[in-house]
Amino acid sequence: MKRVLVVDDHPVVALAVKAACRADGRFEVTATAATARDALGLLEGLDAVVLDLNLPDLQGPDLVRAFRARAPHVPLVLHSADDETPQVQAVRPLVDAVAPKSRSGDLLRALRRLTGAA
Repeated sequence: MKRVLVVDDHPVVALAVKAACRADGRFEVTATAATARDALGLLEGLDAVVLDLNLPDLQGPDLVRAFRARAPHVPLVLHSADDETPQVQAVRPLVDAVAPKSRSGDLLRALRRLTGAA
């Protein structure tokens, strides 16, 4: 089972991702975090991070760069409400995948592809 960290300041969104991962059966959400500070301390031993772009303490490219600096080999899936905003477009080259929050199937496909989950 692949280990995933969900970083989102909306508890309902984090819970929905956790439920989708559990239903898929290939992913275990090992932790959730609502801030970048909390999440950056949880990166050890992960197979992927599902990351909201706007957190209370860090946003946008600075947020993605902080995760890349701490864990450069852990795949980042940007989990965004709208994948066509200028802010998302600015970080798209810095992440491994973008999955809209409204389509859990897209998120699971991205996680499978990036982690090699069969």
